[in-house]
Order: sequence, then C-alpha cells, then structure tokens
Amino acid sequence: MRSCTGFQFFLCLVLGLLPRFGVAQTSETLDFVEGRYFEVVGTDNRSVSFVNTLGEHVAELCATYLQVGSHEFRQRIFVALRPVEHVEFDGDYQINTGARGQVSLDFRWEATLKLETVCRALTEAYIVRYANFNYGVEASEHIRYWVMSALGSQSYLSLRPAQQGQYIQEARQAPLLKVTSLLSLKWGLGREGELSPRQGYWVLYAMRQRGLLRSDVGVLLDRAVAGMDVSVALELAIQPTDADQQASTLDRWWQRQMADYLAQETEYYESLDASRVWIAELANFDTYRASGGELENLMGLWTQRDNQTLRAILAARREIIALRMERVNPAYFNSAQSLGALYETALESNRRFEFIHAFTTHLSDWENTKRLHDMTDELLDASLSE
Repeated sequence: MRSCTGFQFFLCLVLGLLPRFGVAQTSETLDFVEGRYFEVVGTDNRSVSFVNTLGEHVAELCATYLQVGSHEFRQRIFVALRPVEHVEFDGDYQINTGARGQVSLDFRWEATLKLETVCRALTEAYIVRYANFNYGVEASEHIRYWVMSALGSQSYLSLRPAQQGQYIQEARQAPLLKVTSLLSLKWGLGREGELSPRQGYWVLYAMRQRGLLRSDVGVLLDRAVAGMDVSVALELAIQPTDADQQASTLDRWWQRQMADYLAQETEYYESLDASRVWIAELANFDTYRASGGELENLMGLWTQRDNQTLRAILAARREIIALRMERVNPAYFNSAQSLGALYETALESNRRFEFIHAFTTHLSDWENTKRLHDMTDELLDASLSE
C-alpha cells in the first residue's frame, strides 16, 4: 500500500483521471456513482453500479462487527474500475492512502476478476479508511492480517455461503498457521507472503463457535484493526465458565477446534431465504395466542415468563435453535444465536436489564441481517464473471 500527499492524491484522482483511463484517446465515457461510503468510477455503467452496491453491502457488514469507532467518514473511498490497458500496477487491485487518511482503490477490471477478490478489496479499503479515521492517519500500517482476512472472507461468504466448502478443502490441504502467529502478523507482511487470504476467517469462525457474544467478538476485531495483538484477550475469552472444567491454552484450543471441524464432512448451509423464514417462525407466537396465550410481542416474554405453557415453548425452541445452528446461513448466525440467548434469558434470568439487553441485541441482529439480505438479493441479480 503506497502513501502520498493530499495534493498528489487529488491530482491522481481528479486531474489525472481522464488520461489515466485513456478516455481522451477513445470514445469511451466515464460513469460515476456516489454512495454513502464509496465513489465508484468506470467505463461500464452496470459494473460501476454493481461495485457501488457491493461496497455498501461490505460497509454494512463491517459496521455490524466494528462498533468501537465511528463510521462517519469525512471523505468517501474512491474506487476506480480500470480497463486492463490503463493499469499501472501488479495484481488485481491496489489500495493507496492520502496524507489526511483518504483512501483510493484501483481495480484491474476484467472478466476474470473474481467476486471474492472484489469483496476482499472493498473490505480492505473500508477497514483502512476506518482505521485511519479512528486511530490516526498511519494506523492502517499496523492493522493485523487476520482481521482483514476474516471480514473479507465473511463479506464474500455472506453472499455465497456454499463456497465455505472450498475454504474447508483448502484448510485441509494447507495447514493453518499457529493461532498466536496468525494473530501477531501485520497486514502488510501477510499480503506480501504466500499466506492464503482466507486463513484469518477461521479465527472469526472459531470465536463464534465458542459462543462469544457478538459484542465481545467485535471488540477483539476492533483491537486488531487498531494494530493490537489480541492473543492474551482471546485466551481469556475462550476459558470455560465452569470452574470444574480444565483451562486451555490458546494454541491447544485452536488446534482442537480446527481439528474437530476439519475432520467433519463438508457442511451444507441453508439459503438466506430458508434461514430467514426459520428464524421468523421461531419468533412467531400466533399459535400460542390462538390457544389463549397472552403475548403481544417478544418484549412481552418478560411479564409472561412464569407461564408454564410458554416456558415449555421457549425451552423447546431454545433446543431447536441449538440443534440447527450448524446449518443456518452464516449471514443469519448472529440473529439465530441472539434469539436463543433471548429465550435463555427469559427462562433463567431474574434481572430485567439482562432481558432488555438480550431483546435489543436480537432486534438489532435481526434488522441488520434482513437489511443485508435484501441488499444481497439486489447484488445477486447483477452479474460478475468469476
């Protein structure tokens, strides 16, 4: 990633835009779309619109995880879809930063460019902007590799969950790094080597499978964006809550977690629509009300929590959620998990503030995921050759 002064940055993006695209020598015109987080320019209107929509999807997903800092950036991220004949860099894309934290992303835009690569590049550019905005203009030089890999992969898999099978096959064939090595690696060094850009995804996956709260996972991700090694914090977070259970080192936990998972058959994930319908059904109490139960909405679970019939329903649904979590679409994982936590709190807690927290967490997860789902449907209507 190269750095330049503010003057040079805008000179390249504005004054140099037309000649660098070769527009002055051809009949091609530039199309431009401005979204909330990205400004996209290119010679094909459909591609420009697609990348802008995809960028908004990536930004929304990152914002659901990175909640410590602000996402109210003063400048948008500039994205250029450059025809191959007007590319002056190696690789599929290049990210540049300006002296005041501005970020630009240039693509080698051609038919062979993969959707996963586009998702990863947009994610990296967004996180660079987030880091520079929240932690200083040079903060992006210290971002940890695994957080870029994790959120870049999650952005892609939220659109194509069935592709996780490829991730599994790759991890089986090329052993993963020790988790302590992975957590300490800086982004710049990681991308210069031959390390798979998918490796960091398994850290995020393992944390979710361990049952860490979304807020706790988000804090660890944010620390990694800020350039911190989260090894000590993660080791504390994965310790068993039961005092009778044996404590584990971070490396031992990682080895056991990945060995158990990679030894299983490749998992099948539901479609986005199937998971959405399933969670909505588990949050629906029309049948209970039709049989005489008094429950207006999920918030009413607190006042009705001593009703034995309702408790039996909640306990059953909690078990159903636990059994099916491995099949739920990754995009709806947090929504399903937080619904189970809401039912658990209604059954076990006597503290109203804990119930309110569980309720608002699920509501936020549910609404955020539905919004991402709707954006995904729009994205999948567009085409990008893989």
